Amino acid sequence: MKKILKSSLSFAMAALMSLSMFAHAGEAVADDHASSVSYNVGYMSEYWYRGVYQSESAVSFGADAEMGNFYVGTWWADVDSGVEYDIYAGFNFEMMGLPMYLGATGYYYSDNFDGDYEEMNVGVDLGFAAIDYAFAGTYEPLDGSADQDYEHFTITMPLMVVPLDFSYGTFQDELTGHYYELSYGATVSGVDVGVVLGRNSDDSTVANDAAGNPITSDADTTYAVFTLGYSF
Repeated sequence: MKKILKSSLSFAMAALMSLSMFAHAGEAVADDHASSVSYNVGYMSEYWYRGVYQSESAVSFGADAEMGNFYVGTWWADVDSGVEYDIYAGFNFEMMGLPMYLGATGYYYSDNFDGDYEEMNVGVDLGFAAIDYAFAGTYEPLDGSADQDYEHFTITMPLMVVPLDFSYGTFQDELTGHYYELSYGATVSGVDVGVVLGRNSDDSTVANDAAGNPITSDADTTYAVFTLGYSF
Protein backbone atom coordinates (compact mmCIF):
# COMPACT_ATOMS: atom_id res chain seq x y z
CA MET A 1 0.00 0.00 0.00
CA LYS A 2 1.04 3.58 -0.42
CA LYS A 3 0.09 7.18 0.03
CA ILE A 4 -1.49 9.57 -2.30
CA LEU A 5 0.26 12.85 -2.46
CA LYS A 6 -1.20 15.83 -4.09
CA SER A 7 -0.72 19.54 -3.51
CA SER A 8 1.28 19.37 -0.27
CA LEU A 9 3.93 17.19 1.31
CA SER A 10 3.78 18.91 4.66
CA PHE A 11 2.88 15.69 6.46
CA ALA A 12 5.01 13.09 4.71
CA MET A 13 4.75 11.68 1.35
CA ALA A 14 4.33 8.16 2.50
CA ALA A 15 1.38 8.62 4.74
CA LEU A 16 -0.92 11.21 3.46
CA MET A 17 -3.60 10.19 1.17
CA SER A 18 -6.39 11.19 3.42
CA LEU A 19 -5.01 14.57 4.44
CA SER A 20 -4.36 15.55 0.84
CA MET A 21 -8.06 15.03 0.25
CA PHE A 22 -8.78 17.66 2.88
CA ALA A 23 -6.79 20.09 0.77
CA HIS A 24 -9.31 19.34 -1.96
CA ALA A 25 -12.16 19.82 0.49
CA GLY A 26 -10.99 23.28 1.47
CA GLU A 27 -10.54 24.34 -2.14
CA ALA A 28 -13.96 23.01 -3.10
CA VAL A 29 -15.66 24.94 -0.32
CA ALA A 30 -14.00 28.10 -1.59
CA ASP A 31 -15.33 27.65 -5.14
CA ASP A 32 -17.95 25.03 -5.90
CA HIS A 33 -17.64 25.54 -9.67
CA ALA A 34 -13.86 25.67 -10.14
CA SER A 35 -12.07 23.06 -12.22
CA SER A 36 -8.35 22.51 -12.45
CA VAL A 37 -5.62 19.96 -13.15
CA SER A 38 -2.43 19.75 -11.09
CA TYR A 39 0.65 17.54 -11.01
CA ASN A 40 3.22 16.61 -8.38
CA VAL A 41 6.60 14.92 -8.29
CA GLY A 42 8.43 13.77 -5.20
CA TYR A 43 11.16 11.82 -3.51
CA MET A 44 11.15 9.92 -0.21
CA SER A 45 14.20 8.49 1.54
CA GLU A 46 12.14 5.44 2.56
CA TYR A 47 8.59 4.54 1.63
CA TRP A 48 6.28 3.78 4.58
CA TYR A 49 2.49 3.91 4.41
CA ARG A 50 0.13 3.42 7.31
CA GLY A 51 3.05 2.16 9.36
CA VAL A 52 3.90 -0.51 6.78
CA TYR A 53 7.30 -0.58 5.06
CA GLN A 54 7.09 -0.48 1.27
CA SER A 55 10.55 0.07 -0.18
CA GLU A 56 13.83 1.94 -0.02
CA SER A 57 14.07 5.42 -1.50
CA ALA A 58 11.31 6.04 -4.03
CA VAL A 59 10.43 8.63 -6.68
CA SER A 60 6.78 9.44 -7.33
CA PHE A 61 4.53 11.26 -9.77
CA GLY A 62 0.87 12.22 -9.41
CA ALA A 63 -1.88 14.00 -11.31
CA ASP A 64 -5.19 15.36 -10.00
CA ALA A 65 -8.25 16.85 -11.65
CA GLU A 66 -10.89 18.83 -9.75
CA MET A 67 -14.32 19.59 -11.18
CA GLY A 68 -16.28 21.60 -8.65
CA ASN A 69 -16.67 19.35 -5.62
CA PHE A 70 -15.55 16.24 -7.49
CA TYR A 71 -11.96 15.03 -7.79
CA VAL A 72 -10.15 12.21 -9.56
CA GLY A 73 -6.46 11.39 -9.61
CA THR A 74 -3.62 8.94 -9.83
CA TRP A 75 -0.29 8.49 -8.04
CA TRP A 76 2.67 6.36 -9.18
CA ALA A 77 5.85 5.36 -7.31
CA ASP A 78 8.73 3.00 -7.93
CA VAL A 79 8.97 0.25 -5.33
CA ASP A 80 11.71 -2.31 -4.73
CA SER A 81 10.18 -4.54 -7.40
CA GLY A 82 8.06 -2.83 -10.03
CA VAL A 83 5.73 0.14 -9.81
CA GLU A 84 2.82 1.04 -7.58
CA TYR A 85 -0.04 2.90 -9.24
CA ASP A 86 -3.02 4.23 -7.33
CA ILE A 87 -6.33 5.51 -8.66
CA TYR A 88 -8.82 7.48 -6.57
CA ALA A 89 -11.97 9.56 -6.97
CA GLY A 90 -14.59 11.16 -4.79
CA PHE A 91 -16.33 14.36 -3.83
CA ASN A 92 -16.02 17.01 -1.15
CA PHE A 93 -18.93 18.47 0.76
CA GLU A 94 -19.79 20.34 3.92
CA MET A 95 -21.97 19.10 6.78
CA MET A 96 -22.75 21.21 9.84
CA GLY A 97 -20.06 23.61 8.69
CA LEU A 98 -17.33 20.93 8.59
CA PRO A 99 -15.41 20.05 5.39
CA MET A 100 -15.82 16.34 4.57
CA TYR A 101 -15.09 13.95 1.72
CA LEU A 102 -16.32 10.58 0.46
CA GLY A 103 -14.43 8.58 -2.14
CA ALA A 104 -12.81 5.34 -3.25
CA THR A 105 -9.18 4.28 -3.75
CA GLY A 106 -7.44 1.38 -5.46
CA TYR A 107 -3.78 0.46 -4.87
CA TYR A 108 -2.25 -1.69 -7.62
CA TYR A 109 1.25 -3.10 -8.28
CA SER A 110 3.28 -4.42 -11.17
CA ASP A 111 5.73 -7.36 -11.06
CA ASN A 112 3.91 -9.08 -8.17
CA PHE A 113 5.26 -6.63 -5.60
CA ASP A 114 2.08 -6.98 -3.55
CA GLY A 115 -1.58 -7.87 -3.94
CA ASP A 116 -4.19 -5.24 -4.80
CA TYR A 117 -6.09 -3.17 -2.23
CA GLU A 118 -9.42 -1.46 -2.83
CA GLU A 119 -11.32 0.62 -0.28
CA MET A 120 -13.88 3.34 0.37
CA ASN A 121 -12.78 6.50 2.18
CA VAL A 122 -14.54 9.10 4.29
CA GLY A 123 -13.12 11.90 6.41
CA VAL A 124 -13.84 15.11 8.27
CA ASP A 125 -11.73 18.16 9.11
CA LEU A 126 -12.62 19.24 12.65
CA GLY A 127 -10.12 22.10 12.63
CA PHE A 128 -8.20 20.85 15.65
CA ALA A 129 -7.89 17.36 14.09
CA ALA A 130 -8.47 15.47 10.86
CA ILE A 131 -10.20 12.08 11.04
CA ASP A 132 -10.04 9.61 8.16
CA TYR A 133 -11.68 6.22 7.85
CA ALA A 134 -11.08 3.60 5.17
CA PHE A 135 -13.92 1.05 5.12
CA ALA A 136 -15.14 -1.84 2.98
CA GLY A 137 -11.46 -2.53 2.24
CA THR A 138 -10.47 -5.69 0.37
CA TYR A 139 -6.94 -7.08 -0.02
CA GLU A 140 -6.28 -9.68 -2.71
CA PRO A 141 -3.22 -11.79 -1.68
CA LEU A 142 -0.72 -12.78 -4.34
CA ASP A 143 -0.74 -16.43 -3.28
CA GLY A 144 -4.33 -16.86 -4.45
CA SER A 145 -5.77 -17.35 -0.96
CA ALA A 146 -9.11 -15.83 0.05
CA ASP A 147 -9.45 -12.06 -0.01
CA GLN A 148 -8.95 -10.30 3.31
CA ASP A 149 -11.28 -7.56 4.57
CA TYR A 150 -9.92 -4.56 6.42
CA GLU A 151 -10.67 -1.13 7.81
CA HIS A 152 -8.24 1.63 8.67
CA PHE A 153 -8.70 4.62 10.99
CA THR A 154 -6.41 7.66 11.24
CA ILE A 155 -6.50 10.76 13.41
CA THR A 156 -4.03 13.60 12.84
CA MET A 157 -3.70 16.75 14.92
CA PRO A 158 -1.24 19.62 15.23
CA LEU A 159 0.69 19.90 18.47
CA MET A 160 0.18 23.20 20.22
CA VAL A 161 3.65 24.00 21.56
CA VAL A 162 5.84 22.86 18.63
CA PRO A 163 5.28 23.02 14.82
CA LEU A 164 4.67 19.27 14.51
CA ASP A 165 1.71 17.07 13.63
CA PHE A 166 0.88 13.87 15.49
CA SER A 167 -0.86 10.95 13.78
CA TYR A 168 -2.22 7.68 15.07
CA GLY A 169 -3.43 4.97 12.70
CA THR A 170 -4.78 1.46 13.19
CA PHE A 171 -5.97 -1.46 11.06
CA GLN A 172 -9.06 -3.48 11.97
CA ASP A 173 -10.58 -6.78 10.80
CA GLU A 174 -8.22 -9.20 8.98
CA LEU A 175 -5.27 -6.80 8.64
CA THR A 176 -3.57 -5.79 11.88
CA GLY A 177 -1.26 -3.23 13.40
CA HIS A 178 -1.12 0.36 14.54
CA TYR A 179 1.45 3.15 14.40
CA TYR A 180 2.32 6.62 15.68
CA GLU A 181 3.97 9.38 13.66
CA LEU A 182 5.35 12.86 14.25
CA SER A 183 5.73 14.98 11.12
CA TYR A 184 7.07 18.38 10.14
CA GLY A 185 6.69 20.14 6.81
CA ALA A 186 7.72 23.42 5.24
CA THR A 187 7.95 24.99 1.80
CA VAL A 188 11.36 26.31 0.78
CA SER A 189 11.62 28.21 -2.52
CA GLY A 190 8.54 26.43 -3.83
CA VAL A 191 9.75 22.95 -2.79
CA ASP A 192 7.87 21.03 -0.10
CA VAL A 193 10.23 19.55 2.49
CA GLY A 194 9.04 17.04 5.08
CA VAL A 195 10.37 14.84 7.88
CA VAL A 196 8.48 12.01 9.58
CA LEU A 197 9.44 9.99 12.64
CA GLY A 198 7.26 6.96 13.27
CA ARG A 199 6.95 3.65 15.07
CA ASN A 200 4.70 0.69 14.29
CA SER A 201 3.47 -2.20 16.42
CA ASP A 202 4.83 -5.74 16.66
CA ASP A 203 1.75 -7.14 14.86
CA SER A 204 1.87 -4.72 11.90
CA THR A 205 0.78 -6.15 8.57
CA VAL A 206 3.56 -6.70 6.03
CA ALA A 207 3.37 -7.29 2.28
CA ASN A 208 3.60 -10.93 1.11
CA ASP A 209 5.14 -12.38 -2.03
CA ALA A 210 3.40 -14.74 -4.47
CA ALA A 211 4.19 -17.71 -2.20
CA GLY A 212 2.57 -16.02 0.77
CA ASN A 213 5.86 -15.28 2.55
CA PRO A 214 6.46 -11.86 4.17
CA ILE A 215 8.52 -9.58 1.94
CA THR A 216 9.87 -7.75 4.99
CA SER A 217 9.71 -8.14 8.74
CA ASP A 218 9.68 -4.45 9.61
CA ALA A 219 7.26 -4.66 12.53
CA ASP A 220 7.98 -3.18 15.97
CA THR A 221 10.22 -0.69 14.17
CA THR A 222 11.11 2.98 14.54
CA TYR A 223 11.55 4.72 11.21
CA ALA A 224 12.48 8.16 9.89
CA VAL A 225 11.62 9.52 6.45
CA PHE A 226 12.78 12.61 4.57
CA THR A 227 10.65 13.86 1.66
CA LEU A 228 10.90 16.40 -1.13
CA GLY A 229 8.03 17.40 -3.40
CA TYR A 230 7.04 19.91 -6.02
CA SER A 231 3.55 20.67 -7.34
CA PHE A 232 2.64 22.46 -10.55
